[in-house]
Amino acid sequence: MKYYLVIAKCGHVGKGKYVEVEFPVYAIDKHSASQMCLRKGKVKKHLKNAISSIYEITYEEYLKRLDVYKENQFVKAHTKKEIVDYIESAQKLESDRKGYKNSFKSRSERVLYLLKRNKIMEDLIYA
Repeated sequence: MKYYLVIAKCGHVGKGKYVEVEFPVYAIDKHSASQMCLRKGKVKKHLKNAISSIYEITYEEYLKRLDVYKENQFVKAHTKKEIVDYIESAQKLESDRKGYKNSFKSRSERVLYLLKRNKIMEDLIYA
């Protein structure tokens, strides 16, 4: 039995969109490690390339990655709302969710704001 780090495409964020999550796995070989990962929740199982990569790691690194995995807010969250709430509380974003569209002068300003907000969300998820 060996220790592997499996990087898989996860998330219910829309067609063609995904979040890569690192899964530390204890398995016999790479194939069984990938199959174990595909059985986990939130993995986009229908994709042919759902597993991005697999690395063999040491026991010490496995323990470190396991702690990181358990603290990953994306993995802990059950709904998208939980992720958004966590990010807003961590960054103290003060935006009116219902009226933010009216607070911008143009569409390009609104798009730029949304891109920045999504970047903040990704940084917090992988932090």
